[in-house]
Amino acid sequence: MHTTTHNAAREAAKAELCLPQLVLEAQDFTESLRTVLRACHAIAALAAGVTNPHATVNMEGLGELLHLHSDAMEQRLDAIGVRIDALRTATGVRHMDDRARHLAMDATDQHTHMRQAQLAFEAVADMAPCAADTLTGENLAAALRLLADAMAERTAAMDDMLDALHAVLVQEGQPA
Repeated sequence: MHTTTHNAAREAAKAELCLPQLVLEAQDFTESLRTVLRACHAIAALAAGVTNPHATVNMEGLGELLHLHSDAMEQRLDAIGVRIDALRTATGVRHMDDRARHLAMDATDQHTHMRQAQLAFEAVADMAPCAADTLTGENLAAALRLLADAMAERTAAMDDMLDALHAVLVQEGQPA
């Protein structure tokens, strides 16, 4: 029993040492997500002309392209979520007034909002092939831009929280 407790304490101490690194890894994935979002803006430009009779892509092809990007967003959000969950768990044992704890909780909330935006993007991807007769390319493009911009705003907010969390952890003497 004592050995188990000692090992758990050592593992907790090791995890605490890695918190700034987890923050940096999450930030790497937010940067990768930004790249996907820039591609989504390019898809929106493509979508604007999809209902043109001379378009090189149709709604079905556009739906497939949107699904690929939705999957890419989901992968990055999964990776961010793993790191945010680890940060939240590690800081959850701290005092209720602890700044790092609050930032980790806020990042968790922001991640939830980002996940909802990704699910909305996925819904548009599902809808695109079915709505070829009722949806104009311009309307689809506007919806895609709106979703990509919303996700970009959430990503920027997440980065700000992660910057603040990293600063707090480093200030506490955590190795960077």
